[in-house]
Amino acid sequence: MKKLNVKIHFNNDQSYNAGTLFLSEKTGKFHFDYDKSFISTGLNISPFNLKVDSISHVAQSNPDFYDLHGVFADSLPDDWGRRVQDLEFSKIGIDDPTAIDRLAFIGRYGIGALCYEPSHEFELGEQIVTHADLRKATQRIIEGNCEEVTEQLLHSGGSAGGMRPKFLVDLDIINLDKMRYTTGRPDGNFFPVIIKTPGKDGDRYQRIEYTYSRIAKNCGINIPDTYLITGPKSDQAFFVIKRFDVLEKGERLHVHTYAGLHGLNFREVSHDYSDLLRTIQEISRDHNQVIEAYRRMVFNFIGYNCDDHLKNFSFVMNKKGEWSLSPAYDMSYSTGRQGYHAMSLNGVRSNATVKDFEKMARNFNVKTWKEIVSEICEGFKEFPSLAKKFGIPEKNRDTVNNKIKENIKRIEKDLSIDLDI
Repeated sequence: MKKLNVKIHFNNDQSYNAGTLFLSEKTGKFHFDYDKSFISTGLNISPFNLKVDSISHVAQSNPDFYDLHGVFADSLPDDWGRRVQDLEFSKIGIDDPTAIDRLAFIGRYGIGALCYEPSHEFELGEQIVTHADLRKATQRIIEGNCEEVTEQLLHSGGSAGGMRPKFLVDLDIINLDKMRYTTGRPDGNFFPVIIKTPGKDGDRYQRIEYTYSRIAKNCGINIPDTYLITGPKSDQAFFVIKRFDVLEKGERLHVHTYAGLHGLNFREVSHDYSDLLRTIQEISRDHNQVIEAYRRMVFNFIGYNCDDHLKNFSFVMNKKGEWSLSPAYDMSYSTGRQGYHAMSLNGVRSNATVKDFEKMARNFNVKTWKEIVSEICEGFKEFPSLAKKFGIPEKNRDTVNNKIKENIKRIEKDLSIDLDI
């Protein structure tokens, strides 16, 4: 029987054996059993769908989750990253890797605090882990500038997941010309980051996302430090964002996406921001975090970020078991499916109005909603100058700015009306 020991490693002084994940021969489904010693810790790695008790938790069939429990599916890549994994498995003769195989390959190298170790019954798992360790050891000697490192990684694998190539690397945040494959922890001036590389279609996505990240920070949104690094040979831009699962002293945070937390298919469009805000209320019991999520919602609608699906919102848990909304990520211009947002605002998926923002604010007691909407409108008015400064091509600059202007004009028209709550 294939089994993985699931561990949660916050730091060298605090690490736990959370339990065992296995594919049951009886049910044909993945099961997770908590370790008896973990039950007494008071920690819960997935509070909505994986109650800490002594029963065997059966995962529901869901291809988007690899048929795993949501919290473990969060450790695995999507799309491009999955294809990279498939190429790595083919090197050791595995043509149809299972979810257990994939998690064994992730091992201790994933985002967040969860680690996966094969049990003695899973001999192939040891071979998979050895292969992963050798690959990571080889990649760690890769050092250089952004072009040199990512070019070698594109040839050797090492994806952080997602539709477009992106990698886990360490960036010298003092000297941005220095980069290496990640060790997963701060080391001198090096800090773990995610880097998104330009493709055959150019670097406009990287330049736009960096511009949006600057606007988001100016609007008071909690977003990690970001960098726009230009390749010395190609003059192409690379977008870099600090990893929020690694703290300054090396401690790790457990990460759980909103989709994984509830076991929801992020590709479906039947979810509303009110569900997200309600979850934040329940898991954090901190009204300031509800306001933070409200601010991000307004940013996405005004900035035309239609890629606001359920995996683009995450939660983190610290070593004390305290949950909070993670810093923001993937905040960029995106037309989504025919201009519709992945998540609705009071059932509305496009052309949100002041009335929509007001209704959501009333439902969640966001008393400063008008100030938030006004601040974000003002923040996006800086897009043209920032876009030019950060090298977004004029054609793309105009396309994005026209959408932003359209939203601001519609919203500001009604914002002056006295809507007390």
